Amino acid sequence: MSSNSIRVGSVLFASAQQKGGLMSRSAAQQIEHWARLGKALEDAGLSVPQMVSMLQDQHSSTGTSETTEQQLWQFKRANQARDLENVRAGRIPGERMSWFSGGRAKAAKLIDSPY
Repeated sequence: MSSNSIRVGSVLFASAQQKGGLMSRSAAQQIEHWARLGKALEDAGLSVPQMVSMLQDQHSSTGTSETTEQQLWQFKRANQARDLENVRAGRIPGERMSWFSGGRAKAAKLIDSPY
């Protein structure tokens, strides 16, 4: 496996050493793990605050921290529907929504989507 060197802040590195040690990961492995989680969030169209809110809501309503993939998609679709409504109502300009930028939304062909 090839690798590249990057600089990370000392606070992040120390945190990665501490948390990684609990999971038998090196600091580099822990940072890679966190990077994969962040990428998955972005790929799903969720921000960190949205994910935290969703997980907290799920935990408080069920008493468990288990969240299914279906619940993640429901959360994402609800946010998308809210965003679309805000754009259609003129409360938010479409240009502020990254998935509306550059005319891509008009050119997109949605398959099996309720929108």
